[in-house]
Amino acid sequence: MRDIAIIGGGLVGLCAALVLQHPGRRVSIVEAGNLEQRRAEGLNARSIALAASSVQVFRALGIWSQIEAQAAPIRHIHVSSRGRWGVTRLRAEDYQLDALGYVIENQALGRCLLEAVEDLDNIKLEQNAEFESIDQAAAVTIGYRKNKRKQHLEARLALIADGAHSQARAALGIGHESFDYGQAVVICNVEVSKPKIDTAYERFTPQGPLAMLPLGGKRYACVWTLAPEQANTACSRDDAEFSADLQDCFGFRLGLIERVGERFSIPIQRTRAAALHAGRCLLIGNAANALHPVAGQSFNLSLRDIACLHELLCERPLAELDDELSQLVSDYETLRAEEQGRVIRYGDGLITMFSNELPLFDVVRAAGLGLLDLLPPLKSQAALTGMGMTFGGNRLLRGHL
Repeated sequence: MRDIAIIGGGLVGLCAALVLQHPGRRVSIVEAGNLEQRRAEGLNARSIALAASSVQVFRALGIWSQIEAQAAPIRHIHVSSRGRWGVTRLRAEDYQLDALGYVIENQALGRCLLEAVEDLDNIKLEQNAEFESIDQAAAVTIGYRKNKRKQHLEARLALIADGAHSQARAALGIGHESFDYGQAVVICNVEVSKPKIDTAYERFTPQGPLAMLPLGGKRYACVWTLAPEQANTACSRDDAEFSADLQDCFGFRLGLIERVGERFSIPIQRTRAAALHAGRCLLIGNAANALHPVAGQSFNLSLRDIACLHELLCERPLAELDDELSQLVSDYETLRAEEQGRVIRYGDGLITMFSNELPLFDVVRAAGLGLLDLLPPLKSQAALTGMGMTFGGNRLLRGHL
């Protein structure tokens, strides 16, 4: 019997295994895909923003130096509203930090995590293992199919990390609510003529937010929220037409958009599970909450979920916790529900404020951004929320296992 089984071997599942393992604890990961398959690089790569709190997790795991070598720091954030005068500027130096966050290609981060997992004998990674069933009695029994053969494993505790459309969550009978924002996000990488080193941009438009995140050199990751039909049109345009449309929306703060990579359009929905646990099974990552990309919080919130679970488990052998596990998973839900709800409200509030075409909102959001820039306490609160630094006394989020 394994101590912990994780269904889903994406970035969240790999992080959970690395955080929760220790020499006296055996962990298994069940992943449907092949994590070692080659993925897109360069202008066609997908990227992820790491909040300052997430950096602390990787420091605690001892793998931050490998990740940092492939990441671009964000030391300045410029927030504006298209066609309006209000601007807010955030600077890492104002909070005695080297960076407010970092941006890294998904593939590079995944490779660092996979290498760390493969170096540990007490983590077993089952790839090409398609989830089929989950049952609970004295232990959790997970059924999966690999090489056309049905297999199973038993564990004292299971973590569900197989995404927003989680099959394991459905198999547990946990419902979920979905909210359709009526938007889609266009994701691509671009090269610009005048990059601003270490500077990220969040620009709010009537259609939705547009983020430009530094990837190093002349490359920026573009995350552009539009109406679904506009997103489909944007992806169907040729490079020159798309560049012109993006230039018109973003402006010339980074000079000219010289090159664009492959474009992806993804409908935006917020998904929230009706509960975070069932028996000895806990939901983490997008299986628990899939958020609007406006504040880049989904992955970072997931790491804070894992940090909370680490705090509850400490390094005690799970065999000694059998009688306490039902209370432990209940405590996890109680502790996480408040912050998860707060992050959801924060993101939805930004969307309501900055994606509304009513004339009154034009005035309010312009004044709001200008006022925020002039009031350090409010700006600090906004910055700390974005960095995930309102975590209290959690050891992992202070950089210590």
